[in-house]
Amino acid sequence: MFKGSVALLGCGNMGAALIRGAVAGGLPGSAVKLVDLDLAKIEELSRDGVGSGASFETALSSASVVILAVKPQIFPSLAIRIGQLLPENALCISIMAGVTVRRVRELMGRPEQRVARLMPNLPLTVGAGASAVATGGLSSDDLDVVRALFKPTGSLVEVPESQMDAVTGLSGSGPAYVLKFLMSLEDGGVLSGLPRSVARELSLATIEGTCKLLRESGLEPDALRGMVTSPGGTTIHGLQALEKGGFGASVADAVYAATRRSQELGG
Repeated sequence: MFKGSVALLGCGNMGAALIRGAVAGGLPGSAVKLVDLDLAKIEELSRDGVGSGASFETALSSASVVILAVKPQIFPSLAIRIGQLLPENALCISIMAGVTVRRVRELMGRPEQRVARLMPNLPLTVGAGASAVATGGLSSDDLDVVRALFKPTGSLVEVPESQMDAVTGLSGSGPAYVLKFLMSLEDGGVLSGLPRSVARELSLATIEGTCKLLRESGLEPDALRGMVTSPGGTTIHGLQALEKGGFGASVADAVYAATRRSQELGG
């Protein structure tokens, strides 16, 4: 397990989720220094044993790893200061959507800075995340640090940096798409006469069970779909309604639109 010190710059939703997941996976909370202008966010994490607040200078000067979790639009105003305070041997881990490793280095004024670009997603707080790390330019030791910190939080894949915007559009934004689908399933159940609580439980269990079945069966999604799609039955009529509404194309378009936005944020 990683035994160094970690500075988290930015304790918003994703930064907080990331550090909560790392601590739940074994990172000592005492090793984490938290920096954010919103002191309430720091206090909430501190109460839960997920680090302690520190000044910008204190957090950076003693860090083995610095997690850059500020908004991409804010980073340029902080970058030079970070570059000046960062220890020579520190590893930066950036979760800023759309911001390339090259851009991080340029803005910090440190062309040789070691930077790992990571895209996590919200379920990592319960050990079920889907994260990706760009492997370009990272040493095996750097990758070992990233794996040690974030592998316990769920699935961690390694991709070239050129694919990171697509990762952002799919798994980074993906929980919102899944939640939208779940809410639609639930509303459909209520519309059809089920109590809201029953519709919620059935929707959750259906999504969880289907994903588990897909992983453990080794079958392709279309093969499993065929098992519940009888000729002239209820499922084929429901699927036909989804297709009429453009369901499949809408989901693919959502991933593509989020990918494009990630590219825009990176300039």
